[in-house]
Amino acid sequence: MASPFFPSLTKVWHRESYPAISPSRPEISAKGKVVVITGGASGIGSSITRTFAAGGSTKNAILARREENLVATKESIERDFPSTEILGLSTDITSRRQVEDAFAKIAETFGEINVFVSSAAYMPTGAPVLSQQCDLDDWWQTFTTNILGVIQASRAFARHAADGARVLNVSTCLATTPPLEPNVSAYAASKAASSKVFDFIALENPGLKVFNIHPGLVETEMSLKSGHGGMDHIDLSGDFCLWLTSPEADFLSGKWVWVNWNVDELKARTEEILTTDLLDTKLGGVSFAGFNGNVRDI
Repeated sequence: MASPFFPSLTKVWHRESYPAISPSRPEISAKGKVVVITGGASGIGSSITRTFAAGGSTKNAILARREENLVATKESIERDFPSTEILGLSTDITSRRQVEDAFAKIAETFGEINVFVSSAAYMPTGAPVLSQQCDLDDWWQTFTTNILGVIQASRAFARHAADGARVLNVSTCLATTPPLEPNVSAYAASKAASSKVFDFIALENPGLKVFNIHPGLVETEMSLKSGHGGMDHIDLSGDFCLWLTSPEADFLSGKWVWVNWNVDELKARTEEILTTDLLDTKLGGVSFAGFNGNVRDI
């Protein structure tokens, strides 16, 4: 068992994948599911794409800006999983037309979408937000991608979603923790905002299962841009996401989860998670358990 880097909800803290979330488990199989992953051609998104192929999904669509990454990911996964088809679509999620065209092509090719993973993101060059070294155009581009782009992709998915579809928002611990380091204000704030939007997507669409996820501390091109490497294996991110799309994880819909947490311990707390505000996005130290949310009565 690895030592937790952060305070942990579970006693067991994982840095690598483990049997309970293995793609080889038939109970969490992705067989027959149409899976769409934005940012699915690099970093954590690419790992998630590979995991769903390993888990039995033969119809996977990936959206990314860089054509060379799309081609490389498609060739690699289709070589390793010959029954899997990867539909790679060069898409800038900040372009509404490109997003709508991409999802129309996915629906035409594969049909209704069972799993939507929002993994595309942008991180600017780091600098203190009030300093002259902070390029505000670059800073604001983070919000354009991580909020507007994410919502445009989510709306396009909704038009082609299958009944009971799953929505996974790949976020970051920075969206919910106190400020841990300087120079990442745009990334943390934009991810916090988009995660809150997914809270509302869960509330407004009870037919969907929606999850906000911290994907671990993984070395990627984006993490290196922030000056950090990684300590978690990238397979942990993908395998945990696959597990979230299984019925075993239904009780976590509308909640915030970290891939490092042990799923057996989480399942043991199902009743507590369902009946309290544990894992909700809220103000610390204030309980909203039992609040009916009917603000119109005020």
